[in-house]
Amino acid sequence: LEYLRLSYCEGLVKLPQSSLSLSSLREIEIYGCRSLVSFPEVALPSKLKKIEISSCDALKSLPEAWMCDTNSSLEILEISGCDSLTYIAGVQLPPSLKRLKICHCDNIRTLTVEEGIQCSSGRRYTSSLLEHLEIYSCPSLTCIFSKNELPATLESLEVGNLPPSLKLLLVWGCSKLESIAEMLDNNTSLEKINISGCGNLQTLPSGLHNLCQLQEISIASCGNLVSSPEGGLPCAKLAMLAIYNCKRLEALPKGLHNLKSLQELRIGKGVALPSLEEDGLPTNLHVLLINGNMEIWKSMIERGRGFHRFSSLRQLTIMNCDDDMVSFPPKADDKGSGTVLPLPASLTYLRIEGFPNLERLTSSIVDLQNLTGLVLGNCPKLKYFPEKGLPSSLLQLSINRCPLIEEKCRKDGGQYWDLLTHIPRVEISGKWVFDD
Repeated sequence: LEYLRLSYCEGLVKLPQSSLSLSSLREIEIYGCRSLVSFPEVALPSKLKKIEISSCDALKSLPEAWMCDTNSSLEILEISGCDSLTYIAGVQLPPSLKRLKICHCDNIRTLTVEEGIQCSSGRRYTSSLLEHLEIYSCPSLTCIFSKNELPATLESLEVGNLPPSLKLLLVWGCSKLESIAEMLDNNTSLEKINISGCGNLQTLPSGLHNLCQLQEISIASCGNLVSSPEGGLPCAKLAMLAIYNCKRLEALPKGLHNLKSLQELRIGKGVALPSLEEDGLPTNLHVLLINGNMEIWKSMIERGRGFHRFSSLRQLTIMNCDDDMVSFPPKADDKGSGTVLPLPASLTYLRIEGFPNLERLTSSIVDLQNLTGLVLGNCPKLKYFPEKGLPSSLLQLSINRCPLIEEKCRKDGGQYWDLLTHIPRVEISGKWVFDD
């Protein structure tokens, strides 16, 4: 027997010891056994690779024999909907574990917490192979690894930190989480960090700038996050940075202009940041989104930076950034005088949304001969396309909540109808104009 699934065993209180003596067992799935309280305190079958436990409300703990077995082959552990669990392991996670996923466990406080429990060998280990850690919707989680756990394999690693082999850290919906880790100096394997919905988190760990393999950082809906790491961000491989709905964040990380590998920057709504540093943003970006950050937007306009310096930019999204802007692209100062700030010729996608006084698109839009997608949304006063029409390269046009321009794009006599006929896909007010 290689696969064992137990589901809706209402009278099952403790898993029979015989079930863990199946030498060929590779995967165990336990679902909806709401009376299950515990497992036998025995080691796992040597070939077992994956355990999935879901909706077992009464389960109070997992065996320490699972955690301390150096002969274990367990690589994947997934636990969801087990509301009686307050931690995963007393001392350590299984040393062979590569992927850990915990979700919808309302009373989990930490993953490991030493409570006088010792491994039978008397030795202590760290989960040195752990690569993927995902935690979703655990509202009682206050820290990921207890500060009582000192990994034995790395004497210099400070307590309360993450396994050095970790590649993916994903934490969502943990409203009480206070700390990701004290520092990340030794987590040089980390490739992706995604933190969302952690309203009690105030700071990010120090040492982010030392993570030479880090490629993506996404931080969202962390309402009490105040500051970015003092050392800034890693320059070597960071390709994507996204920050959304962090209303108390005081500034973007320093030295953004030095991130030569950064290709995608998304600064979302609810991030009330001051204007940019004098050096601005890295010019090698491929994707740029600015939503609701008027100061950043205006600092680019008023200093005449514009977007033409971004010679590799392919996707540009500007939303809810300027209540006064009348034309797009805007002119080079806040009084609407001077020359129009040009857009990079490399653009293939442009989205303009949430400008209450925008009236017209200027003729420089027509010069974007690589532009294939144009989205216009929530611009109630928009009524003029460029005199020269729209780019001939357009493959898709979407217009929503722009009533004046939508009226001019009507098939039956609209002023701009003829400008749309060369575009294969046109969406107006949620409806496709040209039916297949």
